Amino acid sequence: MGDMLATAFSLQSVIFGLSIAAVFFMVSISLSVGYGLMRIVNLEAMLYYSLGAYMNYQIITWTGNFVLGCLVATLVGGLLGLLVETQLLRRIYGKSMMFTMVTTFGIFLIGIGIIQYVWGLNPKPVQSPTSIILHFLGVSVPLYRIIVIIVAALVYLSFHIFLTRTIAGKAITAGVENSDHVQSLGINIYKIFTITFVFASAMGGLGGALNSPFIMVGPYMGYDYLMFAFTTVILGGLGSMKGTMVSALILGQMVSIGGTIYPALAYMGPFMTMFLVILFKPTGLFGIKSKAFQ
Repeated sequence: MGDMLATAFSLQSVIFGLSIAAVFFMVSISLSVGYGLMRIVNLEAMLYYSLGAYMNYQIITWTGNFVLGCLVATLVGGLLGLLVETQLLRRIYGKSMMFTMVTTFGIFLIGIGIIQYVWGLNPKPVQSPTSIILHFLGVSVPLYRIIVIIVAALVYLSFHIFLTRTIAGKAITAGVENSDHVQSLGINIYKIFTITFVFASAMGGLGGALNSPFIMVGPYMGYDYLMFAFTTVILGGLGSMKGTMVSALILGQMVSIGGTIYPALAYMGPFMTMFLVILFKPTGLFGIKSKAFQ
């Protein structure tokens, strides 16, 4: 009986860890794409996540429609990403990493100020779109967590197919290494970069919307996930989408299962994992040597 309970408890922890990993992946895409494409550490990515959560809260307050809230959150994230990439990031391509970090962090702080002005300081609750609980193998798991896992898996699959199976995706891969060569072929690589960055920003907004039922939506929620997002990207390898997904899976389980074993591991475990990995592989699990490491 005790073994059965332990197995069920572990399986439940794994599923919960997968849902946490799904959110980690969604909110880390912009950071990964920002560095992978433009070699820019875009800390304002957490603003897309925060606004996505608030948009979901606001739409649900007005209409009670969670799906519509997620769609609006995705749209707002994408539009904000378009504005930031075309009006700011293009002006700082080629600048030092510290310069880009300070600049984009400034945008993040401005965004937090706007959020505080519009919605105030008090955290806002967001109700889950479904209260259905699934029961299998002696485990009880909320259906909503399964939905979040499926959405993140579809996002990764779509991104992977785009980058590896389409002409635009292959142009992006080539453009990261030699943008001048790609431009000489008549391909507007920066336009493709913009489209990809907008999609990644939209996924950040969607990630905030999907995570909103798990937490209280507050103006500083971006701070809470900033270090987790950084850890996810660094552990997987800067600029590697595959690495971002794999590291999100690892860190999600570390938070869930580690937190079950010893509560403090839910917070310190991900950072311990990152430090151990970079001791032996400084570029991360799937990273490649670049200017940051020369």
